[in-house]
Amino acid sequence: MQFFAIILFCFSVNGPLLAAPPTGNPVAGKLLEYSLVKSFPAEELKAFFKKHQIPKVVLPVNVGLNVYEVIYTTTYPEDNSIIRASGLLYVPINSPKESPLMIYNHGTEICRQFSCDFTGEQSICLAFATDGYIVLTPDYMGLGKGERTQLYLNSKAESGASVDMLIAVQDVLPQLNVKPSKQLFVTGYSQGGHAAMATTRLLQQQYAQRFPITASAPMSGPYNIEQTAFDGRNQRYDYPVFFFLLLQSYYESIGKPKEIGSALNSPYDTLIPPLLDGESTIEDIDKLLPDTIFKAAKPQFLYQFIHDSTTGFRGYLKENNVFDWKPEMPMQLCYCNGDEEVNYHNSITAYNTMVKNGSKSVELWRAGKKFGHENCASFAVIYTKMFFDGFRDGHPGNHGPAFKRLLLEIGKLTVKAR
Repeated sequence: MQFFAIILFCFSVNGPLLAAPPTGNPVAGKLLEYSLVKSFPAEELKAFFKKHQIPKVVLPVNVGLNVYEVIYTTTYPEDNSIIRASGLLYVPINSPKESPLMIYNHGTEICRQFSCDFTGEQSICLAFATDGYIVLTPDYMGLGKGERTQLYLNSKAESGASVDMLIAVQDVLPQLNVKPSKQLFVTGYSQGGHAAMATTRLLQQQYAQRFPITASAPMSGPYNIEQTAFDGRNQRYDYPVFFFLLLQSYYESIGKPKEIGSALNSPYDTLIPPLLDGESTIEDIDKLLPDTIFKAAKPQFLYQFIHDSTTGFRGYLKENNVFDWKPEMPMQLCYCNGDEEVNYHNSITAYNTMVKNGSKSVELWRAGKKFGHENCASFAVIYTKMFFDGFRDGHPGNHGPAFKRLLLEIGKLTVKAR
């Protein structure tokens, strides 16, 4: 059952520039250039899956694929400037059927040039693409080859990067000998769950005619980040850097990026801000921080956070909640009760609120009861793929064949709780 750790491997990457359309007036969603990163023949993928005991009945290898880097324009939400952004495009080779589009939003990355090695979440994209999906995975603003500073868990920045990449690749696909279908799926895990929810909402509200969504499946995301931060202010947390990324995003959003230190006690006020430059790792920063996040905050900052829910930092978090709306497309919310990084009540709250708002197409799907964040991802992704496959294969609402679901239940017994 080694495959439940999710597909992972490493190849060298390089490729020629394939297109560089002429520039004009700056607009969002414009393709600037794209280049081939890596080709994966089907036999190469099959050999790897077999080596790592990944049953083809769960994650089949049907075709080879090409991976492209796409450079495009998007709008930086805090000043509406047009900036460069980047992402990867996974394209199946010679798929016998029309290929649905899927946006996959990745989890938290803080290194600007994070590794393009096709391990971890990049391997999730490989798994979908080799089964016929065209997969777009934006780097987000400020990451990859994008400009400016990452606005962490900023709903406008996340959804803007995703939708503008979707617009940009419409100019790429006709040149790649691929037949896209009219189906569009949206998903993502952890921060990517928040981004997937924000992207789904934006597409429904502003692009429903141009890009109708077939189904959406946010996974284990912090959809109610304001309440999550408030409830966790005095609780031990193993990943305190997330708080500082949010704080950086807030000060960037109000045009005062250099004032982040004014909210922090010594020594964090001078120690941490320079490390949020896109060069340091999560592990490097976490080891310097208190495990109770708000111990690093000044008393007056904490007081305002507790007593003022409409302005300042807490007001900013509330603005970037993504759960209080009415999805009109089928949506599956995957979660695990034992998630130590993202409280599973985010999914419960989102579901209950959406149902209260009148949505009849949202459902909860528990991927595991005792699994922590990492193990939860393995099962949530497979449940999401089976959910999407049902629509692709003409069986909407089908959560996969019974024998596959049984196989997953058996697989759960072999995986430790955390």
